[in-house]
Amino acid sequence: MSEMLGNRYFIARQYDKAYDNYQIALNDDPKNLKLKKRLIICSIQLGQIDKAIDYFFEVISTDPYVIINTDPYRDDCPCTEIIPQWESKNISDPEKVRINEILGMLYLYCDLKKSIKYLETSLTQDKTNKKISSAIKILTTLKPVKSHS
Repeated sequence: MSEMLGNRYFIARQYDKAYDNYQIALNDDPKNLKLKKRLIICSIQLGQIDKAIDYFFEVISTDPYVIINTDPYRDDCPCTEIIPQWESKNISDPEKVRINEILGMLYLYCDLKKSIKYLETSLTQDKTNKKISSAIKILTTLKPVKSHS
């Protein structure tokens, strides 16, 4: 029930309500990667970037194709709306790391190469982020196969 309600809020771009309902659904099904895939976007939109990175790393460590095989229309993925907003932000240097992390996560839904590029850029700005470093290693070794989930 919570996942379905979360999906309705997600489609309506009410990320705060979607996030709350997905969290409830995740308590019932903690290994649900599709929930975590949506929670990445909700977390980004709510400014919870570290939480988004945690979900991102969990998903790509288990099955990166859950994100890579996203169909922007069938899955109602808002990345095509969100990415230009983040790309156009004029920000100070400390925030550029976060923007590159965000773009790296969002681009994985539609463009693996750009995702890796932004993640690598964020890593050159902050070499201490082990999750981003590990994510890059995972993504650069992928073979072009479809997910089995």
